[in-house]
Amino acid sequence: MKTAYKKIRLAGLALTGLVAVGCLVSGTFVIVEDVEFNFTADRGFYWYPIDLTANSDWQEHREDIDNIDAVGFEFTIENTSSEDCVFNAWFVAEEGAAIPANFPLSFVPAALGATKVINDLSVAAGATRTVGYAESLGHITNLAAFKAIIKSGRFDYYGTSCGGTENDEFLVTDGKIIITVSASDT
Repeated sequence: MKTAYKKIRLAGLALTGLVAVGCLVSGTFVIVEDVEFNFTADRGFYWYPIDLTANSDWQEHREDIDNIDAVGFEFTIENTSSEDCVFNAWFVAEEGAAIPANFPLSFVPAALGATKVINDLSVAAGATRTVGYAESLGHITNLAAFKAIIKSGRFDYYGTSCGGTENDEFLVTDGKIIITVSASDT
């Protein structure tokens, strides 16, 4: 019996040593990135570049990311029009600097290879809808493709709604993307 305890203690000591020298470290990290989902429907669509590579948590763990475990959003939508509207969002992996001033002149997500992630999120006429993290999980489509886009660290967001009347009838504000990643350094 003493031999079994010695082996367990020895194995525990060896594992502790590996962790202490950095050979075996793993964990789950949550990255919260403020995203300018802010847009009005006067253009009919909105574009925003997202660059996680500048986020300190992403920088610290980017080389060691094993998996994107979960991804969700938070945002508020206000529909001031007299019609029910829907909100849609696409994401596409990108390279290079994220420059918000380089607003595209037309909306062509299919040509860019974009993935539709939020499909027809309804907002009643004259209503405001706040979408929290838990609710957003039920609205995300194409999750595997979306996780692959996020893992690139640099991607663009395209949002659409009813509108295009220059009356700012549809407002999306207070955007955040919340990403949970598993990382290990072995």
